[in-house]
Amino acid sequence: MGKNLFSLGTLYTKRVFGLDVMRAIAILIVVDSHATIALKEYYTGAFWHNVLPDGVELFFVLSGFLIGGILIRSYEKNGGFDRKLLLNFWTRRWFRTLPAYYLVLTGLIVTALLRAWRSGLHHTLPPKQTLLSYFVFLQNFNQELVGFFPETWSLAIEEWSYITLPLVLWLLHTLLAARWSRKRIALAMILLVIIGSNLYRFITALQVPISAGELGYRGIVITRLDAISYGVLAAYVKYYFPTHWANEGLRRRTLVLGIVLTMLIAFSASVIVLHYYVDMGVYPAYVFYKRTVYFLLIGLSMTLLMPYMDGWRTAPASWTRLGVARAITHISLISYSMYLLNLTPVMITVLERIPTTSLTIGWLKIGAFWVIVLILSTLLFKYFEKPVTELRERLSAKEPKLTEPSAVGTK
Repeated sequence: MGKNLFSLGTLYTKRVFGLDVMRAIAILIVVDSHATIALKEYYTGAFWHNVLPDGVELFFVLSGFLIGGILIRSYEKNGGFDRKLLLNFWTRRWFRTLPAYYLVLTGLIVTALLRAWRSGLHHTLPPKQTLLSYFVFLQNFNQELVGFFPETWSLAIEEWSYITLPLVLWLLHTLLAARWSRKRIALAMILLVIIGSNLYRFITALQVPISAGELGYRGIVITRLDAISYGVLAAYVKYYFPTHWANEGLRRRTLVLGIVLTMLIAFSASVIVLHYYVDMGVYPAYVFYKRTVYFLLIGLSMTLLMPYMDGWRTAPASWTRLGVARAITHISLISYSMYLLNLTPVMITVLERIPTTSLTIGWLKIGAFWVIVLILSTLLFKYFEKPVTELRERLSAKEPKLTEPSAVGTK
């Protein structure tokens, strides 16, 4: 009975295993970073936390690759980009992300109000206007998000990217389709967003004194609209340069280069090296680096991982026999539910109310945290997220799949 309760009923064999590995790694890094909150003052740091990639940035690149593949293939298959294609694109994206988000957001609001009612104290929710901004993803549009449901900063960036990229494509196609090929227009869309975002960060970074710190650029929508565009760039290369993309030797080299660069860039911005920057007198240069080119470099370095991971179609037989492959795919499938549930709903709302009086208690809380997150995320995915996502098939037109062979158009 328990096995059936948590079985996702998904055809695991029809998935790209390498992309599942990436998604599983990304969410495990994110949840692991939040798990350490349970240790409180007993957390002494871990070296691997300083060389591991940023799980959220990895999510951005992977999401951009998948969304970019759909957008470019739809554009080429349709022979253009119009209002109908735009609305269908948004419908399918929002059916995938919004229902589960609104469910968890509403649950957090109701929980806070019920606790306030039971205690007789005023609730701890933000003001109504601020709270309403969460429903339209304006909570961190032009400022860093702190306080209530802070992890949604990344979802807001992704949702606005879903709006921005196809709108830019629509505009460019409308203006340039008579003179430019679709291949050139698609590249212009990607470069316009990447260059525009980096230029905006650079200009605003120059205007604010270094003493103001990093400015929270990592989590602000208008400074991170390029976040998923690096993955879109990978999708562009896959579609328009399939021979190079499928080159096994090139895939291996870009994988190694991507791993090395990602770890070096992650380490360059880690807490463990900050005091060295201060001692060497280069801390202002580090702050400027974190405001500007850091996001470009980490995005491009992770993009180098995509050819190999996309080419990794099936799990090794030994992984399948041991159940490792199924576990990885399971984590990948429930990753969005894990993202929504792990920090505020589970760690902050539930486990943080248990005092960490010793290192042992802290580790027990971490164990409970992982168990609760995995169980609740599986249930949320199976009984809400998956059925709602499947509903979109009746309300929108199907899009070309990423796994379909490329049929490169020239106009």
